[in-house]
Amino acid sequence: MNKIYDESFYNSSTKERYLKNQGEGAKISYGRVLKRASSIEARLERDLYDFNLSEIKQVLFLLKSSKMTTIIATGIIIQNYIRWAIEQDLRLDNINPLDAVSSDEFYKQFVDMSNPILFHHNEIMDWVGQLINHQEKLTVLGIYEGIYGRQYSELLTLKMERVREVSGDPLSYEVELIDETSDGTKESRVIPISNKLYTIMRTANNEEFNFKNNGLDTGMKHDKRNLTKTDYVIRAAEDKRTSDENAPAAPTLISRRFKKISDVFQSPTLTPTNIRNSGMLYMAYNLYKDSGKLGKEEYESVCVHYNVGRMRDGGYTYSRLKKDFLNMENLELVYGLE
Repeated sequence: MNKIYDESFYNSSTKERYLKNQGEGAKISYGRVLKRASSIEARLERDLYDFNLSEIKQVLFLLKSSKMTTIIATGIIIQNYIRWAIEQDLRLDNINPLDAVSSDEFYKQFVDMSNPILFHHNEIMDWVGQLINHQEKLTVLGIYEGIYGRQYSELLTLKMERVREVSGDPLSYEVELIDETSDGTKESRVIPISNKLYTIMRTANNEEFNFKNNGLDTGMKHDKRNLTKTDYVIRAAEDKRTSDENAPAAPTLISRRFKKISDVFQSPTLTPTNIRNSGMLYMAYNLYKDSGKLGKEEYESVCVHYNVGRMRDGGYTYSRLKKDFLNMENLELVYGLE
């Protein structure tokens, strides 16, 4: 029985019998975890359902996940699989090793910290300062300050006509953002932006071309590319496929730009999600400094500004954010707290 019958599962007949009783969504997520465990099962010549706690730890370390919620979810899947095996009288004993662990404390040890996923405000600003093209500067700083949307729709539909001055001393700015929801409708919201972001946005709106590879290809025949001419601030480079239609750029433009930016700075974890999360952490840090706490009010302020965690009733849920990164532990880690 202890044999790899295919390249996906160890002891595949048992795994398939278990998955047969799961819902369609669970089959995918449960199957992914069971496949991940197969290399350790093969080495130990023993099914996951007979693993002790030390062997289960090896599976969790294999995840190399930076998200606590992912690790906990994997642990629950393994726990449920072992529980089923006990009911089927497959496990050598009737003890489930994961029944006795404290979730947060136990699972915390498996969070992968080898590559940073949260960046200090100064590091973000340093990267923005080193970028040559204001289109790229805007891509990073805009997301950092909360301009995101479904498939980057808030960023891709930015227009200077939607930026407004806010009276005060010193002068400040706010911008109306348009988000395309999953059902195709459009939602509008207004957030404040920094004066630096406003200046970058205004310059990016007037840029006519982009230097390739952050200007490192200067002197080559094709060291820069003309940008399309539309009413939107974020614009792609012109090519033979460019349409004359005055429409927002495709979401893949943001993905491509971040890939190039991460290559320039040799930082593979410099991604849109990590930049946004870093902005959320910085906002939480400033709220903590003002109020002396990081509680419900502060969490909801961050959720409102970044438009995350919103529920159908209009409220906000932040428990997952709190587990993954938006917590006092990371405030201490990234910014240090007195």
